[in-house]
Amino acid sequence: MKEHRKALSVLLVAAMTLSTCGCSAKFEDGVIDQADKLGKLIQDRDYKKIEKMAEDGDKDLESVLALSTDTSELDNDAREVIASTLTYEVDEDSFEGDFFGKEGSIDVTFTYVDYEKAIEDITIFEDLDAFEAAIEDCDDTVEKTITFEFVNDGGTPVCSNIGDIADLFPYAKDEFNFALSRENYAGEVEFDGLNNGNGYIDTESISCHIDILGDGQELTWNYYYVVECYDVNLYTSGVTESTSSDRLDAEYSEYDILDDGNYVFTFYTEDDVLLGTGSVQVTHTEVTPTPTPAPSSGSGSASVGPYYVSPADGIIALPDTNLTINLPTGHACIYADNPALATVFGSNSDVMQNLVFFAVDLFNGAGAFAMRLPGVSIDSPDALSSLDDIAAQYVPDDGSSVTYSQDYTIGDRTFTVTTLEITESSGAVTYCNFALIGDDDACYLLYFYSENTNNIDTFMGGITAS
Repeated sequence: MKEHRKALSVLLVAAMTLSTCGCSAKFEDGVIDQADKLGKLIQDRDYKKIEKMAEDGDKDLESVLALSTDTSELDNDAREVIASTLTYEVDEDSFEGDFFGKEGSIDVTFTYVDYEKAIEDITIFEDLDAFEAAIEDCDDTVEKTITFEFVNDGGTPVCSNIGDIADLFPYAKDEFNFALSRENYAGEVEFDGLNNGNGYIDTESISCHIDILGDGQELTWNYYYVVECYDVNLYTSGVTESTSSDRLDAEYSEYDILDDGNYVFTFYTEDDVLLGTGSVQVTHTEVTPTPTPAPSSGSGSASVGPYYVSPADGIIALPDTNLTINLPTGHACIYADNPALATVFGSNSDVMQNLVFFAVDLFNGAGAFAMRLPGVSIDSPDALSSLDDIAAQYVPDDGSSVTYSQDYTIGDRTFTVTTLEITESSGAVTYCNFALIGDDDACYLLYFYSENTNNIDTFMGGITAS
């Protein structure tokens, strides 16, 4: 009987041992599975689901996983970029647990980009794309292993140290240097080479610059500038990339000494953000020759007649008609005493006496003018003959030309623009445009140059009838 009880006891112990070993193995499998699920949730930074797998919650971890602070939105987005590089691997062989399957641990190795190395040589980021590119280009990584502790909760392993997850996000509150709007790095407009106190005298050009301040010197600057004088636009530059890291430059010049006036330079970014504006006064010295030479016919010194005007705003009313010409942006009227008039028209005193205006197109160096045809009506043969004579002077000796016309209605009249399309031997194409405008009482010959046919619409669109 005694031997029978001993044998029964051995069988019971063996049965309990087998049962315990089964629970332990099941617990180990559960821990491995839970560790893998936990790794995925950490990648997703899903605190709510992580908390459900934990013995206790951790509010500090919830804050860390949010990767959001009250700094700029770009900083928050940058942290998201780093977090997106996180990967993990569960080391199944690292499992350690007690004999009864009540608790155990397992190692999970996490890897993410070494963001500190990725950005260590970058002073400032233009935008989030630039930050993301730096992270993507970095091959260095950080590797961290977390030993997760699990306890058996009714047959389900739950993690007892989720607070260690925070170690994977040391950048959770880091701030990164993203560029501010460009105007924050722009200094004041400063004029170069002043020769008359705070202004210029007898100058053919004006140059100025804006200093680029601080971190702005690390950025790429695409900008343009506008030059005005008494609210008349003289020049608008194209968008250009600054060739200097510490300043933006601007220049305005003409073929002769600049007219008196207050010249205003305004700088803009390529997307029209105002960077700065400044103005400078320009004057010139009046020189009276001694003795004063007498004009001679055909010498290029003829003076203009009574019709000539040079309004700063480029708006010209044609005498004895109801027509007004509003010159396109970029055209500047030449003053009556400007030597350019004598250079261009001085050999023909009849033209000078009947000239209404002469304007320079500052964008391409060409020009426009109108002259009265005295004693003729707009539809007379003499008017048409004068137009043909003028147009013939523009036909090139070298190259080819084609003539065509198009009508424009202004008020109750229709005027014809005759265009001489000139193809030079180099292949360059330009357009010389002529029109007779006016009425039966006063007729004017209008000429203007254009680089493409669309400019004809712009010029003629500025003519109105009252």
